[in-house]
Amino acid sequence: MAQVVVRMKTIDLRKAELQPVAGEDVKTLQALLNLFLTAGDVGEDGTPIPPLTLDGTAGAKTKQAALAFQTAAHLATDAIVGPLTWRKLVEQDF
Repeated sequence: MAQVVVRMKTIDLRKAELQPVAGEDVKTLQALLNLFLTAGDVGEDGTPIPPLTLDGTAGAKTKQAALAFQTAAHLATDAIVGPLTWRKLVEQDF
């Protein structure tokens, strides 16, 4: 099996609801989070998280989805999408 090496930028979503973060890496993040969200994950208030719009701009909804993913993947729930979060998102093996 071939191994693909990709470098994704760290995305800090801690203040995304106040200052949205934009870029192609954000669009990739949103697409990967949508794969996770199809499992019907819920937010902190217990309501389902709707699929994200793949617009390349991360705001409060993308942050909420990232935090839910980090929780489910047993990662630090810090709203920072760094190497470990990217790896788990790509592998989705938790």
